[in-house]
Amino acid sequence: MTLRKDRLRAAVPGDAPVTRLELFFDLVFVYLVTQLTDLVVESDGATGYLHAAAVLIVTWWMYDGYAYLSNNVLPTTTSTRLPMLLAMTCFLVMAIAVPDVFGDSAWQFAIAFFLVTTIHFLSFARSSLGGSAAAIRGIAPTNFGTALLIVAAAVVGEEWGWVCWALAVAVLLAAILRNVARGFSIRSEHFAERHALIVIIALGETIIATGKGAEHHLDEAKILIAVIASMVLISALWWAYFGGDEEEAAGVLDATPADQQAYRALISYSLTHLLHVFGLVLIAAGLHDVMHDPSHHLSTRIAVTMAAGVATYLVGEAAFRGSLGLGGTIPLLGGALLALLVSPLGTHVSGLAELLALGVVCILTVIVARPARPADPADPAVTATDGSTAPA
Repeated sequence: MTLRKDRLRAAVPGDAPVTRLELFFDLVFVYLVTQLTDLVVESDGATGYLHAAAVLIVTWWMYDGYAYLSNNVLPTTTSTRLPMLLAMTCFLVMAIAVPDVFGDSAWQFAIAFFLVTTIHFLSFARSSLGGSAAAIRGIAPTNFGTALLIVAAAVVGEEWGWVCWALAVAVLLAAILRNVARGFSIRSEHFAERHALIVIIALGETIIATGKGAEHHLDEAKILIAVIASMVLISALWWAYFGGDEEEAAGVLDATPADQQAYRALISYSLTHLLHVFGLVLIAAGLHDVMHDPSHHLSTRIAVTMAAGVATYLVGEAAFRGSLGLGGTIPLLGGALLALLVSPLGTHVSGLAELLALGVVCILTVIVARPARPADPADPAVTATDGSTAPA
């Protein structure tokens, strides 16, 4: 009887919004993004980028898993909140361990990741939403297999640990191809809002990178101009995502047949938002360097990193819209290509020149990719005095 009551308390009303605990939970993610940014900034070459990508993919898999969890089990009671807070603590430990995750901090990351996986599994088993409680048992071998590979990386040490990390990423990619999300129930509106908030959190890292680089130097005109240019770019990136398709995207997911909804959620949100986040990591790494001296020539690595970050974000947005059948994908892909083409400005002119060019590219992309909206007859601006609808 007690178990039955617990399951009923874990049931989620279809229109339940994102809770304050989920917002609190997301705060640790911005620190993780900051750590990944530092990993890219301090990289000597491709290794740092590969390390950052591997850590993000593996961490994102379980972090996004908690978005699925709160979508199914509402964290509004003591028994549902405490596991979330414990998992949040583990994610914080993982984030702290990121700079040396392939070295001395491998064990701390591995143990925290294993605990996060275990808490997720036990909490999800309480879901009474559709077949999710059974579906989590189907995905458990993937989740725990990944966790054990990260533990194995800590066991074998830095020299061969990368092999275990590569296998962990391969396991997750194989799981996606096998439609491992089959059987989960999705509350579309909450799911869409939850992922939109994660994009907001990741955008916050680009603001942090700008602020940290410009601190104590705002009396310099070039720094102030770079700060303004940075906010123009960040605002355009925000607009690309939040420019009007949010409700429509959630509606498309909600209208998807029940047996296809979970997989569509996995592709349209989990995968494409990974591109959004990684793109913002790369952009933040570029801004970190630009803000130190906007007038200096960027190294080829940093110039390409910042441009590739914008391109990755726009490709992620194109994939997001395309997977849901929304418009604007071609302009977004064109914007991604243009972003890559302006990277030589950073090496031949200045970091500020590239930053300004990227801002212009993103503004133009947003304008061209903006979905056409039919006129609302109820809008007084488009309604004639005689009651007929006037052209918008």
